[in-house]
Amino acid sequence: MGTAKSIIRIGIGVVLAAWTALQATKADAGSNIVYWEGMRLVPGQIGKLEIVKPINLWKRENGTMTFVRVLEPGEQYRVYSYDEAFGGQYGVGGGYYVTNIKGYVVYKTPSREKLKLVNPGRYGAKQLAVGTVVKEALARVAPGVEKQEMEIVSVRGKQHVYKLDIDAANEKLAIETALSNDQVLGIEPVLQQAKRYDGRDGIVLAAVNGDYFKEDGSPTDLMVHRGEIVMTNTTPAAERTIFGIGADGKPMIGNPDVQIRVQMGKGSPYPIDGINKPRRAHQLILYTPYFAASTKTNALGTEVVLTNVQGVLNGNGTVTATVKKVDVSQGDEPLQPGELVLSGHGRASDYLRQAKAGDTVQISLQYDQPEWSGVKEALGGRYRLVAGGQVQSFAIAGAHPRTAVGIDRDGNVMLVVVDGRQPAHSQGMTLNEMAKLMGELGAVDAMTLDGGGSSTLVVRQPNGQLKVENKPSDGFPRPVANALLVVYKETQENKGSEEVLDDFETESKWKAAGVNAVGATVERTMEKAKDGTKALKISYDFRGMLGTSGVYASREEAIWISKRPQAIGMWVYGDGSGHWLRAQLRDGRGRRFWIDFARHVDWVGWKYVQAAVPSDVALPLMLETPVRYMETDAGRKNAGVIYIDGLRATFR
Repeated sequence: MGTAKSIIRIGIGVVLAAWTALQATKADAGSNIVYWEGMRLVPGQIGKLEIVKPINLWKRENGTMTFVRVLEPGEQYRVYSYDEAFGGQYGVGGGYYVTNIKGYVVYKTPSREKLKLVNPGRYGAKQLAVGTVVKEALARVAPGVEKQEMEIVSVRGKQHVYKLDIDAANEKLAIETALSNDQVLGIEPVLQQAKRYDGRDGIVLAAVNGDYFKEDGSPTDLMVHRGEIVMTNTTPAAERTIFGIGADGKPMIGNPDVQIRVQMGKGSPYPIDGINKPRRAHQLILYTPYFAASTKTNALGTEVVLTNVQGVLNGNGTVTATVKKVDVSQGDEPLQPGELVLSGHGRASDYLRQAKAGDTVQISLQYDQPEWSGVKEALGGRYRLVAGGQVQSFAIAGAHPRTAVGIDRDGNVMLVVVDGRQPAHSQGMTLNEMAKLMGELGAVDAMTLDGGGSSTLVVRQPNGQLKVENKPSDGFPRPVANALLVVYKETQENKGSEEVLDDFETESKWKAAGVNAVGATVERTMEKAKDGTKALKISYDFRGMLGTSGVYASREEAIWISKRPQAIGMWVYGDGSGHWLRAQLRDGRGRRFWIDFARHVDWVGWKYVQAAVPSDVALPLMLETPVRYMETDAGRKNAGVIYIDGLRATFR
C-alpha cells in the first residue's frame, strides 16, 4: 500500500513539475524573468500556496472532484486561479486544486508591480517596445509642464525614464537655451546653468543637457540664444540635427546652416566661415563677446574691431557696424561688450587689411532653409530619431544614457532622459530603442542631444528649489557646454505694474490644511466673486480648540513670482470674525517668511488688502501659502467662511 502511495505521489509530482516546466518555457519565450521569494514567476501565476497541515489534492474533470493524494506540510505550489467552487479552491495548474481551509494552507501573492511584469495584459501594465512599465509616477511641475517617471523592465534589465511634457499653447512658457558660464569656451553642470539663468527673464522650471561639445568646451553646432547666433555649425549637414524655436514660437527640428558675408565699405563681399569658432587656415571668423574674453587667435593674421553695431546676428537680414581699428600680426584681440571682431588668416587676412578706421561694414546673414529665418532659440544634437512620424533605425550598437527632445503632433515639446550604465537602476538604451521609445511617447519628430555621462535632468521641486532629478552615470552631474531650459515668463499684459497670480476663473487645484481645527476646506466656487464668475471659498471650524488655530490654503502648482514685488494683494470677502490673515513665502535662497494682510478681518463683504514684501528677498520668489487665516484668542474661536479673489503681485 505504501509503495502504491509513493508511486501516486511521484506520478503527481511529475505532472506538476511538467506543468511548471511548461510555464517556465513559455516565460523564456518572451516574458520578463522575475523572481519572488526564491521562486521564478511565470505567466498566468498569481501567487503561491504553502502547505501547513496535511490536506487533499484534487483533480477536477467535468465538474466532478477526484481525490489524488494528501499534500504534506512544507510543500509549495504556484497558484494560477481561485474560485468559490467546492468551498473555495486554489488552482495549482494542470487541472489540480487545493481547497482553501484556514490553518491548513497559506496563500501569498507577489506585489502588483511583479505581477505586471509577468502578466502585463491581465494587470494593465503599459507595454512598450523596450519592455514593460512596472512603475509610473506623474506630477505637475507647473501649469503646462507635466513630469512623468517610468521604471521599465526590458530584456537587458531595468530602465529608468524621465519625461517632461511642455504645453506649447501656454503663453507663459518658453523654451530657451543656456550657455555654460555665458561663454562658448568652457563647460558647466546643467544645474549651475539653470540657477544662473533663473530670474534673468523668468523662472527656470526645468533643464536638460544640450549639444555635444569639443575639448575646449565649445558646442559642436549651431546655437541661438534669444534671437542671436552664439555659434555656427562645425558638423556636415548629413551628420547634424538642430532643435529650434522659430520666429513664430513653434518648435522645429532640422539641419539648417547659415551663410554669412561681409562687405567693407564699397569693396566686394567676402564669405565669413563661421561665428565664434577657432580660426583655421585662410578662414574669416566673426567673434562676439559670447566666445571668451578674447579671440584666442595667434599673431598670423589680421583682426578688425567693429563698434557701433546695429542689428542682431541672426539669419534674417543685415548688421551694420563701424571699423574701430585694424590690428595686423597681433592676434588674441579682446572681446568687449557691444563690439565684434573680424579675424582672418591667409587670404582672409589679406581681405581685412583693406579696412580703415571709420569704414562702414555690412554683415549679411541668411539661413539656407527659409523656415529657420529669425529663429529665436536653437542648439545642436546628433541623431534624428523620428522624422515625419517615422521612427528611424540605426546600425550603431551600444546601450547608453540618452537625452532626447521631441515634438508631438500638436506642437508640444517633450524632453526625455534615460539613465544608464547602472545595472541596479537603469541599463541605458540603444539608438534604435530610443527612437522607438520617442515614437511610442508620441513624438512625430525627435532627435538626440548629448548623452552618456552628460545626460542630466533638472526640475524645480515643490519647495521651489532646482534639483537634479535623474541619476547621472558618472555619479555626479557632468559639466556640459550648453543646456535647454523650460522657463516660466510673464505674459505681455502682466509686464506692467502688477501680475495676476490667480483669478480662479480657470482650473487650478487648491488644498487646505487645518491646525488645531475641527475642519478646514477650500474650493473654487461661483457662490461669490469680485471679478468674473469664480472665487476661492475657504471654510474653517475652530470651535473648542486650544492653542493657535488656523486654516492654510495653498495651490498644488507652485505660484512663482519672477520679478521683485512691492506687495502681494487680493480681494477678501470677510466674515467679520476678526481673525488674522497672513501669507507665507519662500525666496530663492530657501528662506521662509510671512507677511500680514490684516491683523483682524473685522469686515463683512469685499475689501482689497495687500501686504508689503521685504526688499531683500532673493528671486525667484514662491508664494508658498497665499492664505493663512489664524486665531490665537480662545474667546474668538468660531466657524465661518471667507472668499478671496484676484490674487496678485504689484511692482514698483
